[in-house]
Amino acid sequence: MSQSDAQLVRRSRLGDRDAFADLVARHAGRAEAAARRLLRSREDVEDVLQEAVLSAYLSLDRLREPARFGAWLAAIASNLAKMRARQQRTAADLPGGLAAPADDVVEALDSIRTALAQLPEAEREAVVMHYIQGLSCEEIGLRIGRSAGAVRVRLHRARLRLRERLTHRKERGGMVEVTLEDVVVRALAPAEGEDLPRLANERLRVVLLKERDGERRLPIWIGAPEGDALALHLGDESMPRPLTADLMARLLEAAGAQVESVRISSLQDRTFFAAVVVAGREIDARPSDALNLAARVGAPIFVDDAVMEQAGRSGDMLDEELDTAEAEWLDAEQAGEWTSLSPELVKSLYPRLAPK
Repeated sequence: MSQSDAQLVRRSRLGDRDAFADLVARHAGRAEAAARRLLRSREDVEDVLQEAVLSAYLSLDRLREPARFGAWLAAIASNLAKMRARQQRTAADLPGGLAAPADDVVEALDSIRTALAQLPEAEREAVVMHYIQGLSCEEIGLRIGRSAGAVRVRLHRARLRLRERLTHRKERGGMVEVTLEDVVVRALAPAEGEDLPRLANERLRVVLLKERDGERRLPIWIGAPEGDALALHLGDESMPRPLTADLMARLLEAAGAQVESVRISSLQDRTFFAAVVVAGREIDARPSDALNLAARVGAPIFVDDAVMEQAGRSGDMLDEELDTAEAEWLDAEQAGEWTSLSPELVKSLYPRLAPK
């Protein structure tokens, strides 16, 4: 006995991909027909159908009426087809019939997807529902339990963030965009009767910034409190009480200000210097504070090209760099192994964080 759309949606939300495949097979024809009414090219129709299926999968938790999955998928496909047709008309109207080269279009789309993925969840949700699913601010507000005005504020903030990040990718030729990959420590074998490893050094942590479009990693040594706070945040955990970075983020939000970016601007005598950009002004900061703030507000992080060339490492060279720096700075024995500073390991260092 075949299951209803509502039943398949419920199974899909629980992670059953076969159920979602059944939904797509059942309603793909309807979505394809919606796209075909607006697009001439078979290739365009197939691209729109794929994007519609992906968008539906990512937004499945926001479908209010599971029994209407087919109509919902067709509406997504129709909205995407309208957008593509509009883009094609705009390209056709360019002087001399010029259009962007295919490679440039692909690169631009990749940049947009990357910038969208970096938005805070609430803003990304609003962007997807408004610009991809075609919902009005009033409709979005009803779905998420917020006023239409609050939705407009989210969309406005999202547009500012997207504009900033896309502008940086295009114009800041002297900077390398990076992601906060990990916080690592040198760990020793667990003591007898314990499960977690011990730290070879209690005072310092290493933040790894990974080149977004490459394989280099930039290791930055920071203090234990800041490194532990960052490791907890990256692991979706937090300290019992707000830290300095949490306070800074809340104060900026209360003031209506936005962190446009964080930059690792220079390296002098093995000391990194950073800046936080707010309202077009660069404010000097320690890398540990700037990176903790960036993690909390979702701000993009950039490293000066010269700094990355000087201190960026890849592959085995990274481990060698960490070992050398530790030996020079701390006169440490080369014992133990470099490992990720997990939330569980952090909690073991702070008894008040451990579950009771």
